Amino acid sequence: MIISSRPLTAPRTTSASSFETAAPKKAPFKQAAPVDDFTPAGPDPRYDGMKDKILIKALHDAVSKHKDLGYNGARKVIFTTLDNHDGFVKCVYTGKEVKTDKIPSSNVMNTEHTWPQSKGATGAAKADLHHLFPTDSKANSIRGNYPFGTVKNVKWTENGAKFGTDEKGRTVFEPPDAHKGNVARALFYFSTVYNKPIPPDEESVLKQWNTLDKVDAAEVKRNDGIEAVQQNRNPFVDDPTLSERIADF
Repeated sequence: MIISSRPLTAPRTTSASSFETAAPKKAPFKQAAPVDDFTPAGPDPRYDGMKDKILIKALHDAVSKHKDLGYNGARKVIFTTLDNHDGFVKCVYTGKEVKTDKIPSSNVMNTEHTWPQSKGATGAAKADLHHLFPTDSKANSIRGNYPFGTVKNVKWTENGAKFGTDEKGRTVFEPPDAHKGNVARALFYFSTVYNKPIPPDEESVLKQWNTLDKVDAAEVKRNDGIEAVQQNRNPFVDDPTLSERIADF
């Protein structure tokens, strides 16, 4: 997961004022390795024997009530505490970093709505930290509101993130391997809390990513941090196997 600590050899000279001219890093983004054989919390006995719509309803009832921080409040949390590590915030797509202690200009670093605003992330959902991540402005613009998928014909790529068309010719965005599981679990959460369906083709890919990019300690720490301010958790981070018991989000 790319919110974990950065390598000691990685330069960290970018500031909010110099971000746009900084040269992009050349090293490809590698999938995060397990942290000390870390495993997530595991199955919650409250959901034993549940599946599909019954499980979705139980999860919805358990986590849908939370504190609405407002969009500015949510962004402040992201850039000053939640995703700020030693004064730097990293783009989850490109790996670029910006030095900041406040909300930066949107021309420098933006806030990615993993579930796009134009597809239902409005009101309290717009400010729900469980699907908000820091992204550099160009990558944020390129992703737009396109669905996630596996890119076969690449039109743009950086740090393992790709934009282009999939094997069926549909325009899709593919995050780097280290963020694929985060995306999947964020969308499973959003679909459950806000009663929004995930298109079948996208859901199939997300379930693959949930298995490929497993939960690590950094993702759990972020879940803990969100709970501290928003007062709810993402159950798909606590127990990634929940999605396997839901045939259709």
